[in-house]
Amino acid sequence: MGVAVRDGREQDFARLREIAVDAKAHWGYDRAQVEDWALQGDFEPESLRARLVYVAEADGRAVGWAALIPRGEVGWLEDLWVEPAWIGRGVGRILFEHVADRARGLGAKRLEWEAEPNATGFYERMGGSYVRDSEVTEWGRVLDVLGVEL
Repeated sequence: MGVAVRDGREQDFARLREIAVDAKAHWGYDRAQVEDWALQGDFEPESLRARLVYVAEADGRAVGWAALIPRGEVGWLEDLWVEPAWIGRGVGRILFEHVADRARGLGAKRLEWEAEPNATGFYERMGGSYVRDSEVTEWGRVLDVLGVEL
């Protein structure tokens, strides 16, 4: 497949936002609403610099990315986005495993995240199981928080 994961850089941030928008819109969300959501701050350089960002590349082009927020014994998977053309080709698994390894290396015993309903099956295949309900999200929903022991 030729996918490699590297640390994210600030010059990647515009592409990372684009991947997130394309991925969210892929699951049937209104594209205009998704684009507005993506401008709310989560994908701004200041916000992205506060996370450990990892980029999956194929042929020198970013095709997915993930972000980790270390929180002691629990690593928080803040983002995992895959370009729609690459969904189902192993990129998500590669990124998930990379983040889990990084979290473990930073002392985390567990990895947790809020699961987008369309991604729940993927996360269950990664070994995730229900931990608790999330707070109400910016989309007005309560999501499952899933977790996996590291």
